[in-house]
Amino acid sequence: MWKSVRQYRQDPAWYGYRKWESADWYRQFGRPAYPFGAQRNYTRHVLQGQVRGYEATLFHLAAVCRASQHGTYYYSVAVLTLLGHLPDTAVTLGRLVYSLNTDPLPPRAGPPVYLPPRRKPRMIMCSVDHAFAKSVVTERVVRMTAEAKMGWRLHENQMIGWIHDYKPFDRVVGLAETMADIVGEFPADVWS
Repeated sequence: MWKSVRQYRQDPAWYGYRKWESADWYRQFGRPAYPFGAQRNYTRHVLQGQVRGYEATLFHLAAVCRASQHGTYYYSVAVLTLLGHLPDTAVTLGRLVYSLNTDPLPPRAGPPVYLPPRRKPRMIMCSVDHAFAKSVVTERVVRMTAEAKMGWRLHENQMIGWIHDYKPFDRVVGLAETMADIVGEFPADVWS
């Protein structure tokens, strides 16, 4: 892990590195919502650069949900800045978020639904715009998400993706590349 951090810090393609961020920094990601904790969040190793033409921010997140050691969940997170704003939508493996005790999206999104029922692994989807979700959350997108063992969420002009535990940055860059592939699956008319 530390070799990975050092390698990417020294790579000129990744132009921004910070060891941690303040609590206010999370507001830009629409928290509280997946994958952020309801009580506190801590970041380590924030890295900025580009992935497949998108501005990307990568970091390690400790999401605190309860005041106990077992109430902290660890994720590797990638954030892509998209070309425009899209409706708040989330698609994730269920086991990545069951213990967070966090609503996936604002209350107007309604309750999360399973994609499809009895699917293995269990996938959860939630959106504030059901017509939009139906057009972008295709079977291929769900399969790509499940195969990558990840969750992703749209917030304004950002796509936030996460995987379990602190991973070396080459794995987090791989997460960002999968997210770019998922965005590539979106129909062209969602941007208008």
